[in-house]
Amino acid sequence: MMKKKEREPGHVPSLAETFTTIAKRTLVGYAILAAVGATIATFSAGRGVVWGFLLGVGIAGAAMGLTVVVMMFTEKRSGVSDMAALLGSYIVKMIILFVAFVGLRRSDFFDGTAVLLGFVAAIIVSLSVDLWTIARTRA
Repeated sequence: MMKKKEREPGHVPSLAETFTTIAKRTLVGYAILAAVGATIATFSAGRGVVWGFLLGVGIAGAAMGLTVVVMMFTEKRSGVSDMAALLGSYIVKMIILFVAFVGLRRSDFFDGTAVLLGFVAAIIVSLSVDLWTIARTRA
């Protein structure tokens, strides 16, 4: 039997292809979100809000990037080691986020509310891309 090519009806992507597609689409989504958010913030609120929004998107992007790297690394591993690595990466992300937010707490070059908005918007973009990509591979 001949293997179906990508974008051909009936093609079922491998996990690596799915993870790569999710990473690319999320990166594009973050770039669009950062550009649109920074533009809106520039015209409506000023420089502090721009830096806050970009910082929030960047922190969420770093967290998503770590998750994708761990998932691609553990793709061919057994279920237990794969879940242990994923759980370990979540713990590492929580520690990094805690240190980053505590370290940035006393900085005054950004707006804290804008960081939260950028972070939440990036998480929504990431979840939307994941849902859309995985739903399309199942169809």
